[in-house]
Amino acid sequence: MKKMITTMLAMVFGLSITGTAFAANPFADVPVKHWSYDAVQKLADAGIITGSGDGSFQGERTVSRYEMAAIVSNAIAHADKANEADKALIEKLAAEYQSELEGFNVRLTKVEKKQDNITFSGSVRERYEWTKVSDGSDPTTVKTRLRLTMNAPLTDDLAFTGRFATESKSVDARTGKGAFGDAFLDLAYLSGKLFNGVNFAAGRIPWVIGKGITVDVPHDWDGAKISFGNKVKVNAGAAQYHADNWKSPNYAFVDMAYNITSDLDMTLAWFTDRKEDQYRTKAIGVGYTFDKFSIKAEYASNGAQYAKDSNGGSEAKALNTALKYLGADLSKEHTYGVWVGYRKADKNFDPLWWSTPEATDVAGPKAVLNDTKGFEYGVEYTVFKNGLLLLQYNDVKDKNGKSSDGRRNFIGSLWYFF
Repeated sequence: MKKMITTMLAMVFGLSITGTAFAANPFADVPVKHWSYDAVQKLADAGIITGSGDGSFQGERTVSRYEMAAIVSNAIAHADKANEADKALIEKLAAEYQSELEGFNVRLTKVEKKQDNITFSGSVRERYEWTKVSDGSDPTTVKTRLRLTMNAPLTDDLAFTGRFATESKSVDARTGKGAFGDAFLDLAYLSGKLFNGVNFAAGRIPWVIGKGITVDVPHDWDGAKISFGNKVKVNAGAAQYHADNWKSPNYAFVDMAYNITSDLDMTLAWFTDRKEDQYRTKAIGVGYTFDKFSIKAEYASNGAQYAKDSNGGSEAKALNTALKYLGADLSKEHTYGVWVGYRKADKNFDPLWWSTPEATDVAGPKAVLNDTKGFEYGVEYTVFKNGLLLLQYNDVKDKNGKSSDGRRNFIGSLWYFF
């Protein structure tokens, strides 16, 4: 490190520093036990600080704040090599030697961190839908969807997530309105540690409750939620659903997840829309994996007056299950998964299509968990790395098994994730 310091000093004194601002005494020694020495050593060991030298101070002498700032300047120049922990260390060093770095006309790592640590990811989906209809309307839909997600760590305990989405053709079953190429922000929220042991998310957040029989719509919820616990994890929150030309009720939920073993878990969930009285839903779910199979099952009842009025005064009940073999791995070509599911629900158990089961826009809530009974069959296949082909056929009728019109449907989609 002694040779490294010499190299860094030569670099620094080669810079023009006329008229720059320094700390009151930039040449004062950094105390021997100052945390900066260990921090620089870690960065040198990680190969982030470059130059000649044997990689250690060896206790031969202290260095001045000016010399230390030169080393930090070198770390900043090579921050692209750093992992998240090392970037945080570089930022801490930059804050400590801010005045000296300004003398070198070096951009501070706080600015670099905000730029370099914003990550972008997304997906493109081409989707074909077919629905059995008898009214002469077009039973098919073809649409393209793009989602672009941004993630930005703000502090060690706080991060921002945002997502823009656009779809060439779709219909929102809650509003009956279509979206045709409009770009919209369906996620925009802060998340992190509220205080010790309690995490939060606030803004336009995703919402998945229990195993999804109550709510599984991971976008467009304006509200907040908290979570806490380890083996028993508890989540609670309140939100409104964001949709044009539709005034959403105020929703609230609580759910708990308990890992009984590494292969077996159980969930409990409660969901309500408070004043509208369409949802007073309670659910219990279980998940189990063995060999190359996984099982998921969830049972629920909706005791809202709206549901009772549709079922002779009784609560509307629903069951959703799935058995899956293997599963497609996006990082490995030609991997696959197959599954079969069964769903059954009373009338108006889920009138607004918040639940997990997939269906076409035309089928909407009728094919999900609303006067529904039937099987679903699906296969997923990794066509190429990050490219997924998904085919699903829903052999669904009304609960009495009399009609599949508007319910039986097929979905084929090709996804690419980046």
